[in-house]
Amino acid sequence: MRHQVFTEPLTVCEQCDQVNSVPELQPGERLRCSHCGHVLVSVHAHASRRILSYGFSSLLMLALAISFPFLGFATNGVERSVTLMDTLTVLLSQGYLILGAIISLALFVFPLVYLCSVLFLVLSFLHPTVLKSTQQYCVRWLQVVQPWLMVDVYLVGILVALVKVNSLADVSLELSFWAFCGYVLLLLKTVTLVDKRWFWFKVAGPAYSHSVQTGIARLEGLIGCHFCGAVLSKDAHHCGRCRHSVHSRHPRSLSTTLALLIAALVMYIPANMFPIMQTTFLGSTEPSSIMGGVFLLWSLGSYPVALIILFASVVIPLAKIAALSWLVWQYYFPSRHQTVQKMKLYRLTELMGRWSMIDVFVVAVLSSMVQMGNLMAIYPGPAVLSFTAVIVLTMLAAMSFDPRLLWDRDRQDNSLQEEA
Repeated sequence: MRHQVFTEPLTVCEQCDQVNSVPELQPGERLRCSHCGHVLVSVHAHASRRILSYGFSSLLMLALAISFPFLGFATNGVERSVTLMDTLTVLLSQGYLILGAIISLALFVFPLVYLCSVLFLVLSFLHPTVLKSTQQYCVRWLQVVQPWLMVDVYLVGILVALVKVNSLADVSLELSFWAFCGYVLLLLKTVTLVDKRWFWFKVAGPAYSHSVQTGIARLEGLIGCHFCGAVLSKDAHHCGRCRHSVHSRHPRSLSTTLALLIAALVMYIPANMFPIMQTTFLGSTEPSSIMGGVFLLWSLGSYPVALIILFASVVIPLAKIAALSWLVWQYYFPSRHQTVQKMKLYRLTELMGRWSMIDVFVVAVLSSMVQMGNLMAIYPGPAVLSFTAVIVLTMLAAMSFDPRLLWDRDRQDNSLQEEA
């Protein structure tokens, strides 16, 4: 018989509140919720060794990416090379502190916190003397930081920036650029190997199991921990395994989501009215808005890149606001659409939201690369912060929305139809 690596009798789906029985999962096996199909547990073969190899390789590639020239830029006989750190230092030196802080968080702080936490956890599994509280603290950081990892979005933003500036100058890809590509791929691979339930099982063991049949946790008088999936009694206020506060449903979920969506919609107006980038060429300054950049790329024949910017910066933010607003509406005035279809829309909004940061990263890359005085220079415009606020607010709105409310409404409607 093979050695089982995940033994937990029950777990609760954080998207539909279904109590699922967990079979003896072996390496390479995955468990989906029996009710909504959401992936609950993924047990990877040789997970610890693979996480260590990919994680340390990611750190090595990041060290190489910041140690050598990143991009080369030449125009009219003037040459300039930039490093990855110049993306941050140039913005800070020009007084764009908030934008510089956002770039530093996306490129360095969040990825380093994530990698150091996951590597410390895996290494601590080999040394049982490490305090459980320290391990729990690291797992919490993993879950908080993971949605904000955007190095892959930044890489796409670099490629878009190169297309934009290619008609004005000669651009060369230096050694650190290829190291950064390796860093992105290795970090993404590390993220795919991290499963929160598996980590909680390794850190704190199986959660306390109540003797109940599988069903809806709330109807069974139980609460599912949204953080680790443990099954708790309805009177619990904190999870006994991960110590996180628990609620049967997120308090004020719909009102919080609506408030964030309204704020995002308000910020979307100045994000499109004001220039997101300002280009100085031979002493004259020309502002460029989001749609202006799309039209410029289209006129240059860069149709795929223009479409990427159009979808990432215009279509996705508006679609996400509309989709989340419609999901909130569905709780109060449900349509005939099946709840499973609504859940697919919700998962899509969570997946696509961070890709709107492409335009912000394009501005940051161009601002650090094109700095040649009155000959040619690019600066962030006032719309950058407004547009960044739109992205952050929509991501927070998706996180605050509790999809279990849609299933509650569906069950209420079904019970009313049965009584009628």
